[in-house]
Formats: sequence, structure tokens, C-alpha cells
Amino acid sequence: MYEQVYSATQIKGDLAFLKYAIKKNQVQLRPDTGLQKLIDDCEHYFAIQEVRQEEIKPLTVLFTLVNSLKKLWLSDIDFTIQLRAMNTGEYEYGNPDPNLQHFFKDFEFEIFSASQLIKNQINIDLPQHTAGEDLQFGDIDIQCKHPNTVNQIEDNITDFTTRLNQNNRYGVFGLAVDDCLSYADRLIFQDDADFEQYLQAKLTASKPILEGIFTTALSRATRILGLYTTSTYFVLIDNKGLKLVRTTNSVFCFRPDRREISDNMYKQAYKIVTTFNPHPTWLTIENQILQSIS
Repeated sequence: MYEQVYSATQIKGDLAFLKYAIKKNQVQLRPDTGLQKLIDDCEHYFAIQEVRQEEIKPLTVLFTLVNSLKKLWLSDIDFTIQLRAMNTGEYEYGNPDPNLQHFFKDFEFEIFSASQLIKNQINIDLPQHTAGEDLQFGDIDIQCKHPNTVNQIEDNITDFTTRLNQNNRYGVFGLAVDDCLSYADRLIFQDDADFEQYLQAKLTASKPILEGIFTTALSRATRILGLYTTSTYFVLIDNKGLKLVRTTNSVFCFRPDRREISDNMYKQAYKIVTTFNPHPTWLTIENQILQSIS
């Protein structure tokens, strides 16, 4: 069970750190939404006499979020703007926000991405504004998006490409697919084999959708050198309890006809995408046409 692993002492400690970060960064909390709702639901857990598994959801989010925040804090990375933006929105992954505004999940995705890159010894910059790109590493800009629908993905890639062209930069696109590919269609599973079967079916269904994006929007996006995905959702397996699952994957875009792309740019992009998959899928794209997937 999750509560046996994540003790009450640890939960209280992580709540204390989150509240410290909120106060230090002058986050204005709002009732019944975003960070305030997460804190309230975690504190409510201590008052419950008989805990239902679904009431552990906020604890799994707290654990994941605070781990990322601690990594940034210990690395002297300022995350003020990102934390302030998480004061609205639902924290329940895999379910689209009813108001179609994923502020909590959008900016948690940025924070998670930054923490993972730092763990991979990548010296990222986390810009403290919302006007430009979300992360930067050397010559590479990183844009993180959490779309509601598959149709939004192409628009997001097009917008990112436009800004890269305007700024004469190259980039890697981060894509959270849990909502747009409906990974939370099912919560309860009989055992690990039942969940694995469900996951493989989801991956199989997602493959042609993502490959379609590779052959269209990504192939035309000549300044994007890689793409990584995350999928985050809750799973309840009988006799094992509830957990928050987060899987990642990535592709690398090699564009041999684009002679202006330096080896260093390619290597920076490759280091980013290997953070999310040590052996990323390699796309060879020439003249804006996908030539091979390997």
C-alpha cells in the first residue's frame, strides 16, 4: 500500500517544504483549486478514519511534485513563476480539466522536465517569464505542452516552430499525452498482468497517432531536433494499492539536408531526449519528408 511506503512523517515533511516554497515565492493561493486544493486534500488524509484508495491520489502528487521542487531548489534553480502558475487547475492526471485550463499540470510538467534534465547533469535555464520558451539548454529551446486533444498537438508544434524561426533558434518539444491520449480511461486492475495488457493496448493505439505527427507536423518543423513525451495517470491494482504512474519516451530528429545545424546543436538535443529514453527513436528527415524511423 502506498501509505505504508510514504509515511505520515514524510507526508508532513513534504507538506512543510511545499508550504515553505509557497511562502518564499509569494504564491497567492486560491481556495478549492491548484496548490491549495492539493494541500487541503493531503491534510484531509490525516483526518480520515478508514482510507479509501482513491483518497491517496493527492499524496502521490505531493510526493512527485516535492521531489522535483527539491531537486531544483538544491540546484539553485529559481521556479517562482512556475509555482505561482500552479495556483489554479486540477491536479488529477489523466483527466482533462473541466475548464480546459491545465495550469497546475502544465507547470508541473515544466518543473518535472527541469528536474529530470538536472538529474542527467544538464545545466538548464528555467526562464522566469511566460512570454518565451519554457526551458533552455545551450543553443536549444524547450517547449512543454499539455494538450487536451490530439488536434492541438500540431498547432503547438507550429507555434513553437514560428518562435524558433523568429529567434533563429533550434528546439526540442516536450509533450504530455496523458489527457489527449486518454491514459486514464481505466483506474482499477486485477493484477500487474491486467495493467500491463491495458498499457500495451494503449501504446499500440497511440503509435499510429504519434507516427502521424512525425510524418506531418514534426517533419515540417525544420528547427525541432527532438521530441519527448510523458504520460502520467493513476493506477489501482488489487492487493497492491494506488500509485501514480509516469512513463516517458522520446525521438531524435536528424535532418542531414539542413547544413546550418551544427554537430553541437544535434548533441545538445540528443542529450535532452536521452533523458527521457536512453535509446530514443531516430527519425531521419530530408526536405521535410520523413525518410526512416529506426
